[in-house]
Amino acid sequence: MAAAAWQSRGDCPPDAVGYRVVVATNLSGVGRGLFDMGTLNAIHDKMIKAVALAGGRIDSIFFCPHAAESTCECRKPRPGMLREVAMRYNTDLKGVPAIGDSLRDLQAAAAVGAQPILVLTGKGVKTHDHPDLPRETLVFPDLAAAAGHIAA
Repeated sequence: MAAAAWQSRGDCPPDAVGYRVVVATNLSGVGRGLFDMGTLNAIHDKMIKAVALAGGRIDSIFFCPHAAESTCECRKPRPGMLREVAMRYNTDLKGVPAIGDSLRDLQAAAAVGAQPILVLTGKGVKTHDHPDLPRETLVFPDLAAAAGHIAA
């Protein structure tokens, strides 16, 4: 999963420090028939509520439902999903913080000129040692530390 944040413009209100928060995620379980859209929507609703209870907000969720072997443009590491985010929000993602724990997240971020940020949770420790890690990647121990850096 990758989260992108950028200074707010337009009709979407910013969070407390002036950013919109968007989740962009590969969800091959949909394409493989492991869960349906109703289940996915319930998962997303639970995540949105949990973030809200912690005082945060998710402005939108973008996802690629295609299986890993797909050649679609929306499946990270290809940049199609992040380009869609940029188009829908009428913004340039150059320099935008994009947080993730997988190499795919960071490669997609770098492909659109966003600032890749690796968190060392989930797959992050393994990703940190990958030779293809974009060299401009910032590294933080967890999401809270990355968010603190962005908010500073």
